[in-house]
Amino acid sequence: MNYITSFSTRLRIKLHLVNDLEKNDNIIPALLEQNAPLWFKNYLIVTYSIMCSSVPLMKAAYEKCINQTTTTTTTEKKLMFDLGKYYKKHIEEEMNHDEWILDDLQSIGIPREESLSRKPSQAVAELVGSQYYWIYHWHPICLLGYIALLEGNPPTMNLIDRLQKLTGYPNTAFRTMVKHSNLDPHHRDELNELLEKLPLEKQHEEWITYNALYSANKLLEIRKQ
Repeated sequence: MNYITSFSTRLRIKLHLVNDLEKNDNIIPALLEQNAPLWFKNYLIVTYSIMCSSVPLMKAAYEKCINQTTTTTTTEKKLMFDLGKYYKKHIEEEMNHDEWILDDLQSIGIPREESLSRKPSQAVAELVGSQYYWIYHWHPICLLGYIALLEGNPPTMNLIDRLQKLTGYPNTAFRTMVKHSNLDPHHRDELNELLEKLPLEKQHEEWITYNALYSANKLLEIRKQ
């Protein structure tokens, strides 16, 4: 019997199973058919409320890595160094992506002030807030599970075309989705490579996986609201 030994592959399979369950859910398609323009506007605003926290979260994780004072073993020091190096690079890659969404919203008549004044849901606060807990009170490696989720299932051009037809919105409303359709596969592959290169112990893999699956289910809850 052949066993899958790659941690990144096992993680992707588990997240894929969660995403397949989501695809079988009829709630989101029903919302789209009822009032696609309103649904998509709310989708962008909710996405902004999540995306605006991405860089601050990685900055917190990076600071935790470089300021780790309890590291004792050579392996753990290497882990924290490589992890910090990844977060620093990815911070630069993700900078101002939340601003893209605000621009997309403005292009369909939603003023920046309206987007910024929308209070995030409790579920969004729980999703993002839990990341800070894992970073500050457990281990900054946990954030990799969250990143694996968000960048592991990029929107396809077929989906984007479908949304544009359903909503009737111009191309400018989908600029962020198109950019991430192109960028996220590369970021996903980079993270997969990192997961194979880091000196991970079994407990690290468990922490990353737990956070990835928790975040996946929380994100599904958010999308159903």
